[in-house]
Amino acid sequence: MKAAWAARQQKASRCRKACNKAVAAASIIVIMAVQLSHIRAYGTAISLVVLLCAERGIPNAQAGRRDQSSVLFSSGRNQTAYQSLLKMQREQRATETSEPDSVGPIVARAELRSMPAMGVDWTGYLAMQRRDTTLARPADLREVPADAPKEPVYFVVRVGDRNMPGVTYRSTGGWKPIKLYLDTNGDGSLSDEKEYVGTWLSVFRLTNTYQFGPVWTTQGDVRAGAGAFHAQCSDGRWLVFYPAFYREGQVVLDGKAYRIAVVDSDFDGRYNKLFEPPAENSRQAGCDVFAIDLNGSSKFNYGEPGDSEIMPLSRLVRVNQDYYSIHVADDGSTVEFRRAEPALGVLDVGGKEVQLSLWSDAARQRLTGSGGQWRLPAGRYAVVSLELTETDAAGNRWTFKTSKAGTGRLGDFEIRPGESTSFRVGPPFQIRTSMERSGENALVGFYLEGQAGELYIPGGTRNGKTVPEPEFKIINSSEQVVHSGRFKYG
Repeated sequence: MKAAWAARQQKASRCRKACNKAVAAASIIVIMAVQLSHIRAYGTAISLVVLLCAERGIPNAQAGRRDQSSVLFSSGRNQTAYQSLLKMQREQRATETSEPDSVGPIVARAELRSMPAMGVDWTGYLAMQRRDTTLARPADLREVPADAPKEPVYFVVRVGDRNMPGVTYRSTGGWKPIKLYLDTNGDGSLSDEKEYVGTWLSVFRLTNTYQFGPVWTTQGDVRAGAGAFHAQCSDGRWLVFYPAFYREGQVVLDGKAYRIAVVDSDFDGRYNKLFEPPAENSRQAGCDVFAIDLNGSSKFNYGEPGDSEIMPLSRLVRVNQDYYSIHVADDGSTVEFRRAEPALGVLDVGGKEVQLSLWSDAARQRLTGSGGQWRLPAGRYAVVSLELTETDAAGNRWTFKTSKAGTGRLGDFEIRPGESTSFRVGPPFQIRTSMERSGENALVGFYLEGQAGELYIPGGTRNGKTVPEPEFKIINSSEQVVHSGRFKYG
């Protein structure tokens, strides 16, 4: 243990020597492909040095002045304990039965009919799943079809509360069609499952993509409204799954008619999965979906997550300034609306100038302003996008946007009735580096991590203009530069 610690200290010391002229001035996330041959040629003991070449003056919220100091680059803090704490908090919330909303009688009831999803449309935008394939057969899949090649590709798709395994391949027999099978009954056998033949999609020019479906997730149940999806397989490397059907209808609230829809995002034929933080990212809420045409355009518009007409299914929905409690029948055939007066709490981000998009079990929200405090319905929340504006001592305005890589503690928090939930966000930043393999390349990058653990994306701006890409150097254990270059936004 001590030897490992000493080795890390020695490595950090070498990095400090190489970084003694680096300036804490980059406000971007950057990624660049570096040929692995450059790395392998010098062994494995390699340190990454990123020279921050944007101008000095990133605002330091802690010091209240320009930061002239050098910055050490780290791989980020270990959050295992934090993740354990979140799990304990979620388990505690699950045992709580108090209802924070004052809910009245039913004021509207809508009947919904099953509709086919025409291609990858906006209605199912939040309901898509993307999964990489693998050559390793899932342990619970005992066989493959007789006409499969030696190495077909396997996948899993989330259906209800389980991962359902499947296989796709180019058949070795006949005219060699592309096929897909799904183990719907979980018996590990595909001989009793329906065969799906793919259709080549010529619209995709950069990948060889085939489409399957509708693929039914319950053996023998092919009725409209049952669990089903379409699948697109690209180059045999990944699949995208999206709903084959959704339910649509109309509701009248305060004398105005609204088109509404619900979407089964986990393909189990039920429409009862409410949003529960954290979200995987701003395109994958991990729950069923509710949509309402608020602007009367006769379609569902997808915009910023906090004010989009397509949103995660939650116990409340906000229509203009009014809240309604909604109840969707398990089969999606009806939606009931009740007026609600939710208990309120306060979200405080320390007076920062921000734009926040939040998903919640108590209605999605879009918050904008420099006051840093908002009264919100009590419930569990996840920030899915954040734009932060800071002003330095010279009057320059810097803008930072959070990355889909993570929102830290903002990704799962609770607003309690009559209480204030507070966060410190933004600078002083820590640098979190990353390196991952992609074929024969290594993707090298870094993030700026804010005080709440939130990570910021490429393209930070100063006075509305994107700051220059920083340079980087890779040094070996002998402190020799083995590769250098300039990061690129991506």
